Amino acid sequence: MKVVPKSYETFLAEIDGKKKARYVSIYHAVRNIPYGATGERDPIAVLENYRGSCSGKHVLLRDLLRVAGYEAEAITILTHFNKAIPLRPSFSDELSSMVRDGDIQDYHHFVRTRLDGQWLNLDATWHDALRAHGFPVNADWDGRGHTTLAAAAIEEYPAVEDLAAFKQELIAALPPDARERRQSFFDHLTRWIEAETPTFKMRTME
Repeated sequence: MKVVPKSYETFLAEIDGKKKARYVSIYHAVRNIPYGATGERDPIAVLENYRGSCSGKHVLLRDLLRVAGYEAEAITILTHFNKAIPLRPSFSDELSSMVRDGDIQDYHHFVRTRLDGQWLNLDATWHDALRAHGFPVNADWDGRGHTTLAAAAIEEYPAVEDLAAFKQELIAALPPDARERRQSFFDHLTRWIEAETPTFKMRTME
């Protein structure tokens, strides 16, 4: 029998008892962990640091849903992630240019879970503080239907258990210039989120 990490048990205990279906509470609790592309994809580290990228947050969401008794898997898609980012006046010149110009190839993730006999796509990438900036925050999801994906899929890959290793393999296969542009984009985006979202600053200063 697989051992459930203590941090998972604590996290689930903190959100239990709320006046929502358990999977809805789990989803929003993970979704509201501030986004930050740190390169850390370990779900335990996402909980401890209260920050995570799309891969770390979605492995965490998948695992918590499974612990709670739901079928869930992490899905990977090929996308041009910059195309889904709303252009903001407070972006640096470098970030604005990367959002506007060209294609930044990336491998995005979401969770597919079986609820009431139906497979639904849950994207927990963006936290509530980004709603005011025009990001596709799924704050109103009530357990019915798919959520809005943070990026449009060009290609979908079969689900894998070791998402971190799979993503590392995919990124390593990109041409060097594409890897560098991708890394620069997420570095700039994460710095902007750190500066602009009070939720992030509040939690990281504790």
